[in-house]
Amino acid sequence: MTLTDDDKKVLKGRGFISYKDGIHFSCRVMIEAGRLTAQESRKITDICEKYGRGYFTLTQRLNVEIPWLKYQDLESVARELKEAGLSSGSTGMRARPALTCKGDVCQVSLFNTEEVARQINEKFYRGKYDVTLPNKFRVTISGCRNGCSKPQIGCIGLLGRKPGQVAIFIGGMFAKEQFIGKELPGLYSIDEALEVIDKAMEYYRENGLKGERFAKTVERIGFDTVASYLTLKARE
Repeated sequence: MTLTDDDKKVLKGRGFISYKDGIHFSCRVMIEAGRLTAQESRKITDICEKYGRGYFTLTQRLNVEIPWLKYQDLESVARELKEAGLSSGSTGMRARPALTCKGDVCQVSLFNTEEVARQINEKFYRGKYDVTLPNKFRVTISGCRNGCSKPQIGCIGLLGRKPGQVAIFIGGMFAKEQFIGKELPGLYSIDEALEVIDKAMEYYRENGLKGERFAKTVERIGFDTVASYLTLKARE
């Protein structure tokens, strides 16, 4: 079966990424805050052995990819993942699952990053912004000043500065072009930070150009203008 570019685009939106050989796919499996249970791991291993080549890989954003899948097996893979409480996806021009450090289990973390990532995923990845944006939008979370997850290169990055309070960076990007996000003034509670993320995605959807990353939107419009909008809205 010959797949068109549109067919491949639809499959990519579901988390199935085509290979150059025109035959095989990788399945991107969304792993909540990088935390994989033994049961989930066994299911992914079973799928790899049944439909792939017996192994899976870890992505830089703490998700899983199952490589070397054939087109005729993709629906079966999706069904088996769903039965195990897992899902393919985390791709496309939309909000992406949050990337976080290990958080509360780390002795220097200042807040529960896993819980914050869960809230972000529920509200934005699965919820309000499960829709097309101008391009991908990534939120990165670090529980302390060490910044192990590199929040300065996320579209928005949260970095723990005091217990329960974070600094917020906007406009980071690490792709063909690189931008280091700039810090918004002040510190924010977790609830305020979630509001800033919400307003940033709303602003990006309304003002970003098609295909334009959020970093380029901030550069084009101006950091001060975007920052003023986000901080005013978050603290009204």
